[in-house]
Amino acid sequence: MPLKPISVSQLNEYISRVLGTDPLLGNVVVHGEASGVKYHSSGHVYFSLVDGFSKINCFLPRDYVADVHYELADGMEMTITGAVSVFKKNGTYSIYVKHVEVSGEGSLAIAFEKMKAKLDAEGLFDKSHKKPLPAFPRKIGVVTSNTGAAVKDILKIIKSRNDIVDVVVFPVLVQGDAAANQIAGTIRYINQNFDDIELLIVGRGGGSAEDLWAFNEEVLARSIFDSEIPVISAVGHEIDFTISDMVSDVRAETPTAAAQMAVPDTSELKRQIDDLRIQMYTQLKNNVMYNSLMVENLIREMKDLLESKIKASKNELENYKLLLTENDPRRILGNGYSIVETMEGNVITDAAALNTENDYRLTFRKGFAICNIKEIGSDEDA
Repeated sequence: MPLKPISVSQLNEYISRVLGTDPLLGNVVVHGEASGVKYHSSGHVYFSLVDGFSKINCFLPRDYVADVHYELADGMEMTITGAVSVFKKNGTYSIYVKHVEVSGEGSLAIAFEKMKAKLDAEGLFDKSHKKPLPAFPRKIGVVTSNTGAAVKDILKIIKSRNDIVDVVVFPVLVQGDAAANQIAGTIRYINQNFDDIELLIVGRGGGSAEDLWAFNEEVLARSIFDSEIPVISAVGHEIDFTISDMVSDVRAETPTAAAQMAVPDTSELKRQIDDLRIQMYTQLKNNVMYNSLMVENLIREMKDLLESKIKASKNELENYKLLLTENDPRRILGNGYSIVETMEGNVITDAAALNTENDYRLTFRKGFAICNIKEIGSDEDA
């Protein structure tokens, strides 16, 4: 007896129920390579998972996107966990993805370059945003694991170089799914609650690319960029480069290098201060000696100048004395001359000025006489 026909919708509904009750297909784990990755404006992510022979459509709901620590891209090798479901409208099936695990160095390289390009385009790596490190920080925060070798190396180096600075360790996870969010949250917490911390060292020791991946995540990069406190990124070894290194204010090749650049060496500073003190003392001593010589020279020059002026003044006085001596009226009177003056003291130099009615005073070298004139003559009469 032929089967009764059913509608397309009924068939798709039946297949959906069958798939939904299958324990294997309800929690399937599939490995493959991502293809056709599309981030929809709704927040969902659509892609296909392919191998060398087949492909299957995948749907990652926006509620699970935040749990993925990589920005998905074509070519990534990944393992997904989810449930096989039917899209009843068009009869296609896909995997409803609940978890994504990216694997392989090539996939991590793709994710790294994708995140690097995104943040670079937004300007998070621009040098104009880099803050200078404080020359003499009084308090430093270290954000890292409190059980790793990195924190021990950092504390050892800082204390060996600087016995003044205070160091506060903020323990965090440095690898695993929760690490990036925890480190980012700690950086924000420090900025909001520790006004006295002047510098942050954020990092960890070496490890595989997967181990270091937390320092490539966007949430951590943005927290470093937003930090008002300068940040030194110290992740892994010299050859390891992370997104955190690029967005931080300064990248240190290792945690040890971060500790060395974070604080000045107080012993070296003391030596420099002692050198400067000696240089200043020597310079001051030389300046005093130089100025003393200059003063002595000035005194000698002033003495010579004064002696020269005194000598010139003496010569001038002698000349005046000689002139006064030669022109002293008493000297002239000593030669037999006398001075004729009116009784009012006016000197008579011309006989025509004499008057027979007046008295006149005759001054001699010794003494004087009062006389009157009887007769007045002239040079012609003589």
